[in-house]
Amino acid sequence: MTKEHLVSRRKFLELMGLTASAVALGGCTSPQAVQVTAPPTSVTEGLQFISDPEGFELVLVEAGSFEMGTTDGLPNASPVHTVELTKSFYMSTLLVTFEQYDTYCLDVGKTLPDDSGWGREDRPVTWISWYDAAEYCNWLSERSGFASCYSGIRGAVEECDFTVNGYRLPTEAEWEYTARGGLRNQGFPFAGGNFADEVGWYNGNSFDSTHPVGQLQPNELGLYDMSGNVWELCWDWYDRDYYALSPSADPVGPDRPVGMMDQLRVRRGGSYQSLSQELRVTYRSQDTPYMENLNGIRLVRTA
Repeated sequence: MTKEHLVSRRKFLELMGLTASAVALGGCTSPQAVQVTAPPTSVTEGLQFISDPEGFELVLVEAGSFEMGTTDGLPNASPVHTVELTKSFYMSTLLVTFEQYDTYCLDVGKTLPDDSGWGREDRPVTWISWYDAAEYCNWLSERSGFASCYSGIRGAVEECDFTVNGYRLPTEAEWEYTARGGLRNQGFPFAGGNFADEVGWYNGNSFDSTHPVGQLQPNELGLYDMSGNVWELCWDWYDRDYYALSPSADPVGPDRPVGMMDQLRVRRGGSYQSLSQELRVTYRSQDTPYMENLNGIRLVRTA
């Protein structure tokens, strides 16, 4: 997806006050059907967007605080606790696509990931591991003229320098704060709305496949697909009890894996295979960092 396409799509939304929303109407509806509907509020008004040298569109997520977690019965997402993010950051409005990730693979001689027979181009990249995602972030940082965030990848110790300007995965707290809409949070259970069908591809409307990025309703910050389509990888090691131990300012997860048999990284947002409840902004999941799976990449840069 080119830089020009991303900018023109945003400009179209600004000028028309519209957003593309694909609405599933049952088995007789094509999975590619797209319906244009008016969003509940002006999505892009007042937001600050930037375009990366490689053509990625990112939105500024201003620093702030929020109540992280839930009381609705998710044992690994409680207790609810106040989190303050003291630094603003940029987040990509769209998931990394096959077209963008394939450029990296061809440049470094890496085997292209499987597209499950659904096609590549503007579908979110899948069948990658957490380490693949981290290595891609470092490659993209170097290619764009930024400092790399990650060191020690695939080694005994992995480190992230959150102070540099390069690309990285979001922390779990950054992800939830942004999915909720940041300072524009309207209290939606899903990223951008009250109903899963409006904002995300899941097992009730996906026809059992991923979909091209950016087709449904964005959230309050103009980000697409934060609920559904593919799981989104985060920086943090996973600990089901971490919320009870989390610092209030800028949490980045446990310092190390919880146990030798539990070396898992957090992933968020649900996927095209998920039940609607897994698309909620509070739902936590995890995966081994070595496994190539149906996980995707949402890019972040510290502002």
